[in-house]
Amino acid sequence: MGGTQVWKSRVWTPEEIIQTYGPATWAQDGSWGYRTPIYMLNRIIRLQAILEKVSNQTALVFEHISDQLTQTRTVIYQIRLAVDYLLADEGGICGKFNSSECCLEIDDKSEVIKNISKEIRKLAYVGNQETQTKGP
Repeated sequence: MGGTQVWKSRVWTPEEIIQTYGPATWAQDGSWGYRTPIYMLNRIIRLQAILEKVSNQTALVFEHISDQLTQTRTVIYQIRLAVDYLLADEGGICGKFNSSECCLEIDDKSEVIKNISKEIRKLAYVGNQETQTKGP
């Protein structure tokens, strides 16, 4: 999901906005005299584009971590089954170590993480914005 801006019949992606409008700067004398409302608006639009990109990258990281946790959880259960099988004559892992609290339970939070990731993307997405001219 990515937002775009439409200016003068041209669609601008967040990447183009960031590249076109550099970071806001101060005048050498520290004044705001030459800063126009358009300049400030362009800096706000740039910040919006940066926030969208950062949010989307953060959401992507969460999705990758979620997938990796699901795979890790599956492998741990497979290893546990294999070790229990190998130690079946001795009562499995729990019998081997005489442990009454030998339950292996790994909560699967991958869906929760993916839902949070979707919410982050929704929050950052602004959608297309077009300039509109007032009619006669």
